[in-house]
Amino acid sequence: MASQGSLTLRNRKGFVRLALRHRASLVPVYSFVENDIFRVKAFAPDSWEHLFQITFKKLMGISPCIFWGRGLFSNKSWGLMPLARPVTTVVGRPIPVPQCPQPTEEQVDHYHTLYMKALEQLFEEHKESCGLPASTRLTFI
Repeated sequence: MASQGSLTLRNRKGFVRLALRHRASLVPVYSFVENDIFRVKAFAPDSWEHLFQITFKKLMGISPCIFWGRGLFSNKSWGLMPLARPVTTVVGRPIPVPQCPQPTEEQVDHYHTLYMKALEQLFEEHKESCGLPASTRLTFI
């Protein structure tokens, strides 16, 4: 499960490849508190439910989860509406990329690294104003 300051991005490079093919700038964007707008049931590592999630993920590529938010008409009931939490989205400067119909892995890696550094800088600039402690670091999984 992701926590505040944790992004699954290290091996996700398809968006960079597409940006290079179409000469679309990469724009770093981060939303603070986004992971808190729904509650998620976390199963114990030794439970059959957790084993089911892991097996399903291996077979299908996605992990089923149980989540809930608030009700449609009341914050006190449960439902599928997001919880009332302020989400702050910050947008960084675009990173221009050249057009490459067949980008090499080196080009993809280069711009992916630039994007992750820009995202980390954006996180560092805004984390305290968004309620996170100064000690919080952005980690890429």
